[in-house]
Amino acid sequence: MSEKLICGVDLGGTKLSAALFKTDGSLVGKDTIYDHSDKEWDDIVASIAGLVKGVMKSCGVTAEDVLGIGVACAAHIHFKKGMIVTVSNFAHNIYDYPFVDKLSAHLPGMKIILDNDANAQAFGEFMFGAGKGYHNLVFVTVSTGIGGGIIVNDKMLRGKVGTAGEVGHSIIDIDSDVKCTCGNYGCAMALASGLFFPDLYRMHLKKGLTSTIGITADTADQMDGKAIEDGMKAGDPICRAIVENSADVVGSTLYNIYKMLDPELVILGGGLMSFGDMYMNRIKERFMSHTHEMMSEEMEIKLAETGRDAGLLGAAALVLE
Repeated sequence: MSEKLICGVDLGGTKLSAALFKTDGSLVGKDTIYDHSDKEWDDIVASIAGLVKGVMKSCGVTAEDVLGIGVACAAHIHFKKGMIVTVSNFAHNIYDYPFVDKLSAHLPGMKIILDNDANAQAFGEFMFGAGKGYHNLVFVTVSTGIGGGIIVNDKMLRGKVGTAGEVGHSIIDIDSDVKCTCGNYGCAMALASGLFFPDLYRMHLKKGLTSTIGITADTADQMDGKAIEDGMKAGDPICRAIVENSADVVGSTLYNIYKMLDPELVILGGGLMSFGDMYMNRIKERFMSHTHEMMSEEMEIKLAETGRDAGLLGAAALVLE
């Protein structure tokens, strides 16, 4: 095959996908499995290798045709060492797992890059999406959790270890009673992401707000992002309050990003952006409410453009970094 391809692997707690792309970002082929998250980590790595080999075979591609494999994982990553420091959305937690070495044993001779999923999506948007043509940007994903990736002067900013851009763990409310998965209270992630919607729903019930969709403290576990969106459309005041507060928290987080990094652009992606124009507009309004007269040039805020395959395409794009 004359044209070189790039391979992306999106390793999440629900699904595991592998895909081949041309270097212009166009999809060549992909495959997905859903039975990996309960496995031990050596078996997960074996599943990834099998998935990659399967996609390559179905596309008539050999290892020589592939520039490299980028793997995006929802985890804390030690980028230089190619290690997963820890994870939270798999059945088996691990610490300092040598992921790249393990996968390389299954795919000898192939270049493998491991990074955080938000970093991968940031680079994918920079290369192929809303960030094309910009040199300094921040990508923020607002979904089950909140994460981010930072591009400075056309390069990914990872920091000493690889955890730069973890904007979800910036503390927004020092007086908050909501505890984040990191152990701190008042993180943006704990106040605005889907993972915490059941807890936030119970908190509003405890404060005296009434559910008009029949949700009680015992049934609030079902209130994920989709349920909150449906409840908001049905006029439930608690769902409305959660969405509005989430937008306010994200807007304040963007202000902190602006003051720290002064990027040209912030790109917002992730499942909660499906809340629509009301959500996006409120984020922008909260952001602007903080700026007062300190902004001499506008910081643009855009929606992500790479779509459903953002994690895969972003992972593959890491090969081109």
